[in-house]
Amino acid sequence: MIMHFLGGFWVGLVSFYFFTFQGISSKLILRILSLVLIIGIGWELFEILVNDAFARNSFNSLDTLSDIFFDLAGGSLSILYFLKRIMFSGENKV
Repeated sequence: MIMHFLGGFWVGLVSFYFFTFQGISSKLILRILSLVLIIGIGWELFEILVNDAFARNSFNSLDTLSDIFFDLAGGSLSILYFLKRIMFSGENKV
């Protein structure tokens, strides 16, 4: 769970690094959360395929949903971190 949270946080911050030239808007925030969601779902598909091919473990929908939730929670925290720490600090850190 912590790895998915940190992964979502990292993807969110990297997304801000690449997309901030457009300015901060609700469209940017939606784009970042969508990117975090797409990467999280892609990772879960990879986990399911590898788990099915090598480990032969059964699919656990609760684990998959909690992983995606923690991906989005990390992405949301990266948005809050960026807005509070970097945008409203008064210094130009970007």
